[in-house]
Amino acid sequence: MKLFYKIHPSKYPEAMKAIRERFCMNQEVDEEKTILMLDSEDIIELVSGSYDPKEDKMAHVRVVLVDESLKEVFDSILGEPYRVK
Repeated sequence: MKLFYKIHPSKYPEAMKAIRERFCMNQEVDEEKTILMLDSEDIIELVSGSYDPKEDKMAHVRVVLVDESLKEVFDSILGEPYRVK
């Protein structure tokens, strides 16, 4: 399941930190993109977020879940997704 969120830039760092700490994820940062990963892809394949203050009005976060029951956890941190695949 892929979830796509838009969040206010002021909440973006806090939300990514909350996800990273909640699931004890590894973090990689590359310019405006942040990638969170687990050692194993059993429940969460990937969380990626991007925000470029020069071009973006909102931060974008994409979550790829293996365990779809975690959707509620991400919704509680990031709000309602604007798209679900």
